[in-house]
Amino acid sequence: MDRIVQRVFVGLAIMLLVGLAVAGTNDMERREPGGSEERGPANRPFKINAAGQIDLSTGAIMFGGVASHLGLYTANGFLNPSDFSILGTIEAANGDTLNFVAFFTIGPLGELEAAFNIDGGTGRFADAVGTAAGPVTLDSDFSFVIRATGNLGY
Repeated sequence: MDRIVQRVFVGLAIMLLVGLAVAGTNDMERREPGGSEERGPANRPFKINAAGQIDLSTGAIMFGGVASHLGLYTANGFLNPSDFSILGTIEAANGDTLNFVAFFTIGPLGELEAAFNIDGGTGRFADAVGTAAGPVTLDSDFSFVIRATGNLGY
């Protein structure tokens, strides 16, 4: 059974790499503060620590943890099988949300890295934009841990 799980993981990792090579990542436009009538969101350092699980039967992703500007949070998303990105929402304890798309890359030694693009949300994060990236530890049961850093404007 462990060999089957390992083969599924390797197959998913290869398909993810191929999908990313074809699709690339989307660059987010940032609004720069000052210089225009409409002032953009302030850019702040952002850290997110996550632990979660992937349900391969449904493509659902669930995780939670602690993040700067959010505190304790929960998150849900769905795996897009065409490019193996994840589209989802992070919800802070007070109900404010951040919308994200996560992309993944595989390094030369098989290491996995997540890159989050954040665009909008609700509450104080309605105009949020940002990015964060960091390593992913993925276990054979498809549980994972992510530690990402970047910037968040809101």
